[in-house]
Amino acid sequence: MIVENPNPTKKTAVETVQSQIRDQILNFDLPPGTRLQVDNLRLKFDVSTATMREALSRLLIDNLVTTERQRGFWVRELSLEDFRSISEARKIVEIGALRSSLDHRDDNWEGDLFAAYRKLKLVEDRLLSKYDLDLTSEWHLRNRKFHDCLVQNCRNPWLIDFRRLLHQHSDRYHRLVLKDNRKHRDVSQEHAEIFKSAIDGDIERCVALVENHIDTTVELIAKRLPQTSEGFAIPLSAERNK
Repeated sequence: MIVENPNPTKKTAVETVQSQIRDQILNFDLPPGTRLQVDNLRLKFDVSTATMREALSRLLIDNLVTTERQRGFWVRELSLEDFRSISEARKIVEIGALRSSLDHRDDNWEGDLFAAYRKLKLVEDRLLSKYDLDLTSEWHLRNRKFHDCLVQNCRNPWLIDFRRLLHQHSDRYHRLVLKDNRKHRDVSQEHAEIFKSAIDGDIERCVALVENHIDTTVELIAKRLPQTSEGFAIPLSAERNK
């Protein structure tokens, strides 16, 4: 049973359940449109009804879960229109955070960025010779770390929070369609140019490169996403009619 820990540095029961359900949504273990039945979930996670409802309510705030009056909770569904809206907002926030971070770069930022880029390049070089699912998963992690390092010196906490939320939603679409990025673009070269401009302190060039990097990713994903809401349908979504 998940119990609340008196140590404030550790997750509470609500936070633990919230995190686990969030991961299951992002990994499609809980697909879009899945009904989240409180009684079933509280038994699965061995927590109280109050704890489960609070966890789901927090996921409502993150827009990963939706609710209908008297009908319970559901995993938020996906759509091409939703992806484009997320991407538009994400670019605005990303560029704002990037400008702030580059304005406040220091030795620690530069060292972290060097390390993150080096690790990313290593896995990208390995992917040139072979496609491997584990390597691809590692690439996604290192790619995220590299882009996080670019903005880590942003002084605006609101931008950082909004960026985290938008990336979380964007990742659902990325994981859905981007299994092998190498076939469609030279993403390694894009990263190399972004890295150099950031280290050189060329803010305008770095901003332009990141904007193009985002736009290219958005267009590639949009072309491979279903063009209608029906295309995103999953068998479990039929539960809504019960």
